[in-house]
Amino acid sequence: MKNVVYIIIYALIYQFIHINFLYGNFSYIGYMNEGFSTFSFVVTMMLICMPLVLKNKISDAFFLEILYAIFYILLYVPILITFLNHYKTEWNIFINQLPFTIGFLLMFGIAGMRKIELGRLNLKPPKKEILVVIAVLMVIVLFLEFRSTYSFVSFEDVYSQREKGSNSSLIGGYFTLWLTYFIGPVLVSIGLVKKNKIILILGTLSIIFIYGINASKIALFIPFLIIFLYYIKKTGKDTFRALVIVFSSVCIIAYSLPEEYFMISAVILMRTFGISGLLTYQYNVFFEENPLTYYSHINIVNFVTNAYPYQQDLGFVVSSYFIDGDNNANANFLATDGIASLGLIGVIVISVITGLYMLYTKSQISNNDSLAIGLIFISFAFIILNVGLFTSLLSGGFLFLNVYLYLYKSS
Repeated sequence: MKNVVYIIIYALIYQFIHINFLYGNFSYIGYMNEGFSTFSFVVTMMLICMPLVLKNKISDAFFLEILYAIFYILLYVPILITFLNHYKTEWNIFINQLPFTIGFLLMFGIAGMRKIELGRLNLKPPKKEILVVIAVLMVIVLFLEFRSTYSFVSFEDVYSQREKGSNSSLIGGYFTLWLTYFIGPVLVSIGLVKKNKIILILGTLSIIFIYGINASKIALFIPFLIIFLYYIKKTGKDTFRALVIVFSSVCIIAYSLPEEYFMISAVILMRTFGISGLLTYQYNVFFEENPLTYYSHINIVNFVTNAYPYQQDLGFVVSSYFIDGDNNANANFLATDGIASLGLIGVIVISVITGLYMLYTKSQISNNDSLAIGLIFISFAFIILNVGLFTSLLSGGFLFLNVYLYLYKSS
């Protein structure tokens, strides 16, 4: 019952933020306030609370607790609240919300199933010092490539710095992503679990280093969230409840900041909390009227089929439909691999695929691995909020983790 109260409070806070901050300041990029009936509001709150029935089913794997909490707070609730405010009729609100509820229930229902039997090679694992060397080499390569533009800029200048960082080589692009979302978080997690301060500091600095390349705000956020959730887990507190309380508090504090700190408020409330709902809505509207990709937006699929129907990447195509300018509206996996591929039914399809991936990964994890891998998956939760599942596995580096779990025994 407590979790119901906490998530409803968070949903009410988010609804307040949507109307008074997102719509009030960013209606020009698409935030709307069409109004809604009491009936639609009550139905939305019921849909928001429904996935709580799965909470206990995923408690046997820490990484599932992490993904469940972050997806719930930063993806599921914002999507449902955004649709509540954007669609004009009770039926349109409900029929567009429903696939996300079904998808969420299927995703974590599948992930919460009993482990499947998997073969492993159980080779002797490599020494962790090898990972440190890899991280250092990546930092050196990236610094040499971006030394002329490398700079720790203020939030007011993040977009100009991001533009500079986007002009990277193929290797530079992959190294940037792998260091941010995989190599760095792995080092931070190892440092915490093994109580190795040197590796912890190296991992933290390697992630923060990326901010100087592309002003990626997540690079400043990930290491500290990993450390926070490590101590939440070690003290036996409820991960979901802790994150709901923290994120609700962050929303209130960010909204209450004085006008001179508006950029910080915008980064937190729009770019972190609000963007997933808006982009999911815009993808939904766009692909109701334009050709679906049928997964051809995935490079390897398009290489085989050559069926991608657009000249630009999805983010640029969708963004240009709603606002002027050359913006990349890269969106979460439900929008990218779901709506863009098959429409609303695609949300359910990609939710099932993601649930199967989670179940497969859970089946690879032993009790000795659980804490460290749970911490590593914090960064996976954030990359998949910005790109598709398949991109997250390769560009985010998490395919390497599954290969590692197949090859090596626990250490």
